[in-house]
Amino acid sequence: MTGVLLRLYLGLATLAVAGAAYAATTEIDQIGQKFSRGSITVGVGDTLNFVNQDDVRHNIRLIDADGNEADKGLQEPGQAIDVRLDKTGRFTVRCAIHPKMKMVIEVK
Repeated sequence: MTGVLLRLYLGLATLAVAGAAYAATTEIDQIGQKFSRGSITVGVGDTLNFVNQDDVRHNIRLIDADGNEADKGLQEPGQAIDVRLDKTGRFTVRCAIHPKMKMVIEVK
């Protein structure tokens, strides 16, 4: 019985490591007071790296389909903010400072 449990444990550990290995990071530039992408589809566990390449401050806000908001705070010029996406759904990203800045994330 111990050998069976050990094989089961090793199998589950391998699956956990393999799942983590597939998480991706995608860079989204902010330049000209626009996001470099209007929309993106990513997987659960992926990370978006928002890089402020403008010479003005930005603010990253994620809004889910229910209107719940996650504010990532002020982002200085040259600063990068990582946003890990831990649940499925459709999210809108806005800049609180520049209302015309908008993109959509689909997490599957």
